[in-house]
Amino acid sequence: MRQTVVAEQEISGKTDAIWETISAGGNVHKWFPMVIHSCQLQGTGEGASRFCTMADGNELEERIVEVNHAARRFRYTVDKHPLPAKDVIAFIEVKNAGDGRTFISWGAEFEASEEAVPQVKETIHGLYMQGIQSLEAYHNAN
Repeated sequence: MRQTVVAEQEISGKTDAIWETISAGGNVHKWFPMVIHSCQLQGTGEGASRFCTMADGNELEERIVEVNHAARRFRYTVDKHPLPAKDVIAFIEVKNAGDGRTFISWGAEFEASEEAVPQVKETIHGLYMQGIQSLEAYHNAN
């Protein structure tokens, strides 16, 4: 059964600058260094591939499937990852919250066994919340 998990938070930071960081697709290790040790982007925009090494040594292989500048929506498949899940499609949506603040939704849809669903949801939610907070820290430091 298809599952969904979403992490959401309003952060301080200029929406256009945050969207530019996300939509570029690369350099994830610069704004999410506590989880992503290195990240290489092959290609640009939709169809590009990302190859990331996590801080714990696990590897991620992702393919960018949507970069919608008008809606500020970035979608990608996570084809290789350490979780007991398959067919993972993730998204990040960025919305202007006014007064120099930005609302971020970062979520994923996936397939997993019934036993694995709670662990997968908790892990993804925790990672994405950490990622949102890391984006805020990165943008406030630069």
